[in-house]
Amino acid sequence: MAKRKRMGMSLLLGSGMLVAGPVIAGCSPGVSANDWAATEGAIGRINMDAVQEAFQKSQTVEEFEKRLNEIYEGDGIVLIRAKEEDGKRIIEAYEELDNNSEIDPAKDDLLFTITNENNNNELRGRGANRHYSAFGGGGNFLFTYLIFSSITRGGYGYHTPRSRVPQMKSDRTSYRNSSGYSGGSSGGQVKRNSNYYNKQSASNRNSYNSAGRNLSPARQSYIGRQKSSGAFKSSRTGVRGSFGRSGGRSGGVRGGGGAQVIIGHLRR
Repeated sequence: MAKRKRMGMSLLLGSGMLVAGPVIAGCSPGVSANDWAATEGAIGRINMDAVQEAFQKSQTVEEFEKRLNEIYEGDGIVLIRAKEEDGKRIIEAYEELDNNSEIDPAKDDLLFTITNENNNNELRGRGANRHYSAFGGGGNFLFTYLIFSSITRGGYGYHTPRSRVPQMKSDRTSYRNSSGYSGGSSGGQVKRNSNYYNKQSASNRNSYNSAGRNLSPARQSYIGRQKSSGAFKSSRTGVRGSFGRSGGRSGGVRGGGGAQVIIGHLRR
């Protein structure tokens, strides 16, 4: 059963891990394609509690998009779009998997949706996050802004502009090299993500693990391409698996949370 939480949504958007085991830079000889494919970033998990907090606190659309990309550990950039459909206002967030700076549902992976209906909002995980849902009221101004600020393409009132994606990638790179991502007294975003994954796995084990196995065709295709081409070797996502404790290969559940080895990126 999907986890249901209360979700306070008073947003005004204007215009405008517990880390254990070795931490290494570059691709480790002990990290296989399957090890990488078991990571939260590879399968498309995101810290949904942090997403909810970002939605509540962000003051602009740009701030919300920026924060999503700070939370998320996958290699692709997170893009959003909004639409109005059957009396509902819907925000969709995708990881962009084909690197063309636009959302294509057939090629990109839907991470979550936020739906506004009758003055209530529902944050629901999709793909590897489908075990999660949270509810609450408020936030109508956000949806009104997103729907009507750019009422152009095919019913979508807002989509992340292609022109801003390079800056978003640059901001994310800077953040991933900061203590806010992986260090400091709190351990950074990486540790908070691990705490979230461990909590979700403990309280919703069956639905959590099922969500991590039943991936979209776009996600499966992406993982297959990365593995066969060797592109996973330069991945900037973290590996959390039992191999991190011993330096061997992972024997745990895919995306299950646990010890960590970093491939392709040194987290200070």
